[in-house]
Amino acid sequence: MADGKHNLTPWWLAPNGNCQDDLEVGDVVEGLKHATYPVKMNGRTYHPQNVALLQWFEFQTPSTAIDGAYTYPDESVITQLSPIEYVNCSIP
Repeated sequence: MADGKHNLTPWWLAPNGNCQDDLEVGDVVEGLKHATYPVKMNGRTYHPQNVALLQWFEFQTPSTAIDGAYTYPDESVITQLSPIEYVNCSIP
């Protein structure tokens, strides 16, 4: 549903309560229990942030991403789409 001609992003509501209409892939998972993903490398553990995939922002069901994922690298962080939202996540 993202409009390629105008680059518009529909309003979305993340599981963390964040509501906005921009393509901020990290904002969707910010503050969730598994917002980061541990990666061990060279005796150290790094914690890069999980991110929402384009399929989540496009309200694709099912997701066309590998394994039907909506987040990466931890596919279990968000397993369902945002409900359709109105401007500013208002109630009509």
